[in-house]
Amino acid sequence: MGLFKNKNFVVMWVGQLATIFGNRFSEIAIPLIVLQLTGSPWQAALVVVCSQVAPLVLSLPVGDWVEQNPKRQIAMFAESLSFLTMSGLVVFVWLELLNIWILAGSLLILGATGLFFKVSFGAMVPGVVGRERLVSAHSYFEGADAISTFIGPVLAGFVLSGFGVAAVLTIDAMTYFVSFLGILFLTFKENKRRNTRKQPARKSYISSLKGIKYLFANYYQTFISIQHVILNFITTAITLSIIIYTSHTLNFIEWQIGMVLSAAGIGNLVGVFLLNKINHFSWKFLYAGLMLVSSSGILLILFASELHFIMFGMFVFDGALSMAFVVMDLPDKQLHLMVI
Repeated sequence: MGLFKNKNFVVMWVGQLATIFGNRFSEIAIPLIVLQLTGSPWQAALVVVCSQVAPLVLSLPVGDWVEQNPKRQIAMFAESLSFLTMSGLVVFVWLELLNIWILAGSLLILGATGLFFKVSFGAMVPGVVGRERLVSAHSYFEGADAISTFIGPVLAGFVLSGFGVAAVLTIDAMTYFVSFLGILFLTFKENKRRNTRKQPARKSYISSLKGIKYLFANYYQTFISIQHVILNFITTAITLSIIIYTSHTLNFIEWQIGMVLSAAGIGNLVGVFLLNKINHFSWKFLYAGLMLVSSSGILLILFASELHFIMFGMFVFDGALSMAFVVMDLPDKQLHLMVI
């Protein structure tokens, strides 16, 4: 707990907790809003996918650009724009003017601002905690993620059931504001490393695309890269599918859907604890076993119709999948040694 004696780290941790907590609210609300507007699961999926467009297109050049510019200012601007965008959605709800096009456009913006915030936030962490404490810092941030995943969905479900869409989106907007304040109150001195030979934006982007080849430098790195794509796809696709399935097919109400997603948070917490007990196994066999266990959770969800069974399936699925994410980082260390 020594890091929590560092005021700057506490401010960043609270801001991160708020941001993830708010994301868990909109994670439920947005698909349900589209289902209410259109009754179409595929349109709900298309709208949600809009939040992934910017990270897909910009993820490679953003890192270089953030490294050359003030990270604190970038993070503040990103969170303020996210706050304004989410606040705009609340206004559209109150005016009864919200439609899927406004939602899609808003998610495009939120996807971009979320990417810039994530990259700039991560780049600031070493300056706040020091490189020797990075592992502990990221562990605490993972803890904030697990807490938010556990509490956020069920609370969002109850708020959505009791107070409506505007209340959920308002809470999400306020979490962006809290995160903005957290970055604003940071007092550490940022290392200003600027590249005096900046490339034009187009050349910089093309140059960053060439970095893709390092993701497929050899057989092992290709395997790891593909598996990371699969893991991220499964996380997004299954979460969205569960929301649509429980709402559209099983006719669960909002708080029940929140309970299902909160079960994933419990699985995440238990998975992190169990991983410390079994990390002595070969990462290949451990990863394969975890993917099988995660698949069994999906099957349980598909063949169940009662809330507690679906919650248990989500618990198994996300618990094993969260462990698989961590396990996939183990071969990276081995590859690093091979390169050296």
